Amino acid sequence: MRLDHHLIRLAVAVTLILAALARPGQAPAHGIVIDSTPKHQETVTAPKRLVIRFNSRLEKRLCSVNLIGPQQAVVLLVRQDPDTPPDTLSYPLPELKPGPYQVKWKVLAADGHVTEGVIQFTVNGAAVAR
Repeated sequence: MRLDHHLIRLAVAVTLILAALARPGQAPAHGIVIDSTPKHQETVTAPKRLVIRFNSRLEKRLCSVNLIGPQQAVVLLVRQDPDTPPDTLSYPLPELKPGPYQVKWKVLAADGHVTEGVIQFTVNGAAVAR
């Protein structure tokens, strides 16, 4: 009798674990960067646009992106481009001086998960024509 109870408990536990792991369509969708322009640790001529694409749809009004330039100077990102896909943040950039930059991002994915991270890039001395 005691062995039967242990087997039943084990069967219930295994069933619950398998049910939790096998929820179709319910995979976590934390906002993870899958592409960016400029790319992480890339050296580029002064970019005219910052684009960050994530693996899930974002609640864009609740996302923030800060650009920190040489000597920790904050570069103001005035407005998001309105015509970007729901998984992408895009900002026009002012003329960037040569030096190292950090893009600090914090996003809210449509599933309610908040993630944050940093993209680092360096602007070399040559400018790109628009």
